[in-house]
Amino acid sequence: MRPKSSRKNSELLPPLIHRITVLGGSSVYVPELVNAIIARNLPVEEIVLFGHPGRKLETVANFCRRLINRAGYPTVIIPETDIRRAVEGAKYIINQMRVGGMKARFRDESTPPQFDLLGSEQVGAGAVTNALRSLPVVLEYARVIEELAPNAIFVNMMSPVGVVVEALTRLTSLKVVGVCDLARKYCSRIALLLGVPPAELEVDYFGLYHFGWIQDVRHDGRSRMAQLLDAIEQSEDSSFDRDLVSLFRLIPTPEAAAYFRRGEILWSQKRNQRYRSEMLIEAESQILRIYEDSRVDMIPEATRQRNAIWYEESVLPLLESFEGHHDARPILCVSNKGAILDLPEESCVEIPVTISQGAVTSRKIGALPRFLRGLFCLMKESDRLVIEAVRHASFELALQALAVNPFVDSLASARKYLEKVVRTENLNLG
Repeated sequence: MRPKSSRKNSELLPPLIHRITVLGGSSVYVPELVNAIIARNLPVEEIVLFGHPGRKLETVANFCRRLINRAGYPTVIIPETDIRRAVEGAKYIINQMRVGGMKARFRDESTPPQFDLLGSEQVGAGAVTNALRSLPVVLEYARVIEELAPNAIFVNMMSPVGVVVEALTRLTSLKVVGVCDLARKYCSRIALLLGVPPAELEVDYFGLYHFGWIQDVRHDGRSRMAQLLDAIEQSEDSSFDRDLVSLFRLIPTPEAAAYFRRGEILWSQKRNQRYRSEMLIEAESQILRIYEDSRVDMIPEATRQRNAIWYEESVLPLLESFEGHHDARPILCVSNKGAILDLPEESCVEIPVTISQGAVTSRKIGALPRFLRGLFCLMKESDRLVIEAVRHASFELALQALAVNPFVDSLASARKYLEKVVRTENLNLG
């Protein structure tokens, strides 16, 4: 049975997608994905939610079924705890796992400041240990996918996105793209400042998952960068670092700006500020209790507050473009392959791409601004060393990854931090 469509001629219906598998399918935000599939009328026969056995997976799956039933949408929700059964026959695999759960994110945020290191799951010491914890699991699952769904498109949202995508593209034969919603959000903010629809802007963006910069914005073929910089100067939007924009005449994302604010951020973190992960843990528990009420069959406000629009705004348009419904120009994490001249070919970078007829073509960025070249090279070398540390179960390589990381400014602190993490999390590093 096909999902409903307003089209009168059934021959115009897009092909039915047999299976979409979600790794990390017990996330309380998965219903937003299901809701987006319904809203955009994407014809999917099965959505498999892969996760750990227990209450959370079943609760989320049951709530997703209620969403499907309420809409009268003929898609089957399948909770699954066996990776082989979950991925077999999948056309798309969306990876949003968080190895160790939200408590692991809390450790990545809260433990580094104890050693005078910036706390984050996306950059610096926390990102390195996040990758050390996560890569063995995702690479193990990748081998299964290579066997049972070799033609599947692997859409990675797992943090740190860039390291995961680079490991998968270097070490497996999977077709992988990484999605990070931050770039899209920034482009939307810029469009709002310029009073232009986001789809009409051409944004020259380059980055390394969250660590991104905008160097030009064009509309109707003409640069609007000067106007945009003036608008940011007058804006009260705190997501723009006006000091850095004024200094470099480029627009950094918050994580990119954080490199130039390391001292202030660490000072704040060490004074026991509440970490983002703590708020998310509380929200997750509240949302799960709401989902357990069998009378609830609509996305509750508690879920909406997380603003998980990345499914509707980023993931679904990506799947539609791969299906050939329309061309798209998203910003994705992909293998460099010469797009940024200063970085190795096999590095993963975050850049604008064009997707047409299912094929991904990267935009050529050229050389990096001179003040960023060394910084980008160090970050990618840290990523490479993390991957090698996992491959060889090497403490020494993991320590090297920390030592060269631009967000880590002390070898002694890096060593003490890594020793604690290996001891408390039982990481396999020899």
